[in-house]
Amino acid sequence: MNTTYKNDDGASIGIGAMIVFIALILVAAVASTIIIKTAEELQQRAEATGDDTRDEISGKVTIVSAHVDGTAAGAVTQVYVIAQMSAGSDDVTGGDITYVVICEDAATPGDSENDIDLITNGNSEELDGTGIAAGTTIDSGTTFTFEMTLANCAPGAGDAIEVRIIVNGGGETYAQMEVTSLDGGAVLV
Repeated sequence: MNTTYKNDDGASIGIGAMIVFIALILVAAVASTIIIKTAEELQQRAEATGDDTRDEISGKVTIVSAHVDGTAAGAVTQVYVIAQMSAGSDDVTGGDITYVVICEDAATPGDSENDIDLITNGNSEELDGTGIAAGTTIDSGTTFTFEMTLANCAPGAGDAIEVRIIVNGGGETYAQMEVTSLDGGAVLV
């Protein structure tokens, strides 16, 4: 007896299609995982940038004016500063605000000198006369005064000093001031 065999390849086509289908699902799963991970990283970076920006803006001091408060040997030794917490800023304690004065070293041109201190060490007070101590809270919009003592910097008339007011955990204010006169109360511009 002769048996004839019929060529039936329908099942192999079905298995091949199933393998391709499973491969597409795996590729889609890997691609979606990568996209989700990237989106989460971008969201975290955006939140961190927003927090940093908010901290920098919300904890900033604005210099209203600065005046010569003391002189010795033809140089400014004390500067009286009127400052204000920027609008919308967070409450800051007096001990978190530092000033840095940078000037050129008179003995070695090209080198710099600096004076660094907390504002609470320089007769700081609010305009109503309330003293500002290290733990005193300064509210948003509050205007206050403090004195900057210049021990290392000795700017004379016509000299410039660089002033930075730094709020710990907040922003930084930069001002370039020029000594126009050594008279008491003269405005530094």
